[in-house]
Amino acid sequence: MNEIGKKNAKSETLLRKITLYKDTAITAMDNEKEFGTAVIQANDGYLEKLLKADETEYAILKDNMARAESETERQAIRDRMAEMKKERYAKDTENKGFYERQEDKHKTYTLRVLGSVAIVAGLTVKFRKPLIEAGKKLISKN
Repeated sequence: MNEIGKKNAKSETLLRKITLYKDTAITAMDNEKEFGTAVIQANDGYLEKLLKADETEYAILKDNMARAESETERQAIRDRMAEMKKERYAKDTENKGFYERQEDKHKTYTLRVLGSVAIVAGLTVKFRKPLIEAGKKLISKN
């Protein structure tokens, strides 16, 4: 094989390696996007459930507010509404923290997979000739 043929073969091998890694990276980015979308949807669903769970108590409190005869009663009702809002905010914050940790774990996993693919692709390209020869030897012995 002449010098130009060797360079072309080397370039072709490099392009295949890059294409393999590029396809894997694109798949990983799509997966990250889908995971992020799922996290946002799950959090929105959780918030809706929290609001629905509080609707009944809010309705009762509003009804009691209209019937309250003293400022002390009205203040107690306002305090309970404020407490409910704080509880909902605390639950939402806790839930977002949970999802954030899940996203971090998912990103770490994805980066490890991409790193592994890059290493394997690099090693395969670098050691392809010895691997092919070893494979030929194994096939010819049997």
